[in-house]
Amino acid sequence: MRRIAFTFAVVLLAASALTIQAQETEPTSPSIPVAVRSQAECTGFIAHPSVPRDVFVVGGADDDFHSAVRQFTEGNSIFISTHKGENLAVGSEYSVLRPANELFRTMNYSGERWAIHRLGKPYEDIGRVKVTHANPEGTVAKVTFSCEAIVPGDILVPFQPRAIPQYTVSKPLDHFAPPDGNKQHGRITATRNNYGFLGAQTVVYLNLGENEGTKTGQRFRIYKVLPPHSTGFLTGQRTPPETIGEAVVLSVQSKSCVALVVASYREIAAGDHVEAE
Repeated sequence: MRRIAFTFAVVLLAASALTIQAQETEPTSPSIPVAVRSQAECTGFIAHPSVPRDVFVVGGADDDFHSAVRQFTEGNSIFISTHKGENLAVGSEYSVLRPANELFRTMNYSGERWAIHRLGKPYEDIGRVKVTHANPEGTVAKVTFSCEAIVPGDILVPFQPRAIPQYTVSKPLDHFAPPDGNKQHGRITATRNNYGFLGAQTVVYLNLGENEGTKTGQRFRIYKVLPPHSTGFLTGQRTPPETIGEAVVLSVQSKSCVALVVASYREIAAGDHVEAE
């Protein structure tokens, strides 16, 4: 009898050891870049205060008639001018920006125009150029990267590389978790290209920025708050908020941040709410 009990105890200990070893060797979720370089460089942003227009594109090579609609892409040479006559050093790199006026053409939810205005001035990322010639006759730069075609009037600002944060792929969130009042909350104020409805891999602009302590790489749960369901004349019943996706912050400005939707459980809309994870 003692031998049987001893044998059972040994088997039990061995099984426990194997379970612990399996738990220790269970693979963890991988950490991957939130975006590829071409995505990170083409997100656009909402700036406060507005970006200075001191340096701008006036034209480019192979443009004999100085066309206002001439477009320049990667590999083309453009001509640069400055309002204050600054000397731009050969080898200097600049980001090319353009006011994102399309964000004001169609409103996707009530109050969107004012919500964007409160955050600052929206800009599109157009590309990157490198100065190749600088002399009294003018400055020439070569287009080294483009999100879309550069046109006369586009703005240039000194290039600053954007770090791409990592995030750990996780299981879907609780679809009906109640909002936590102790966490940071905000909204999807607008989206790149002014999409009204969106899914994964879409760039969004949140109304949370440096002033609220938002950080690059921070994760947000996206949730939808629906109006009360009608239960009779002048009465309604509230329903639980629904978790519909996740987003990770790519860059942060003073009043806003740029984030990429990394998971979408159903259709997401401009104006939906976010909560820091």
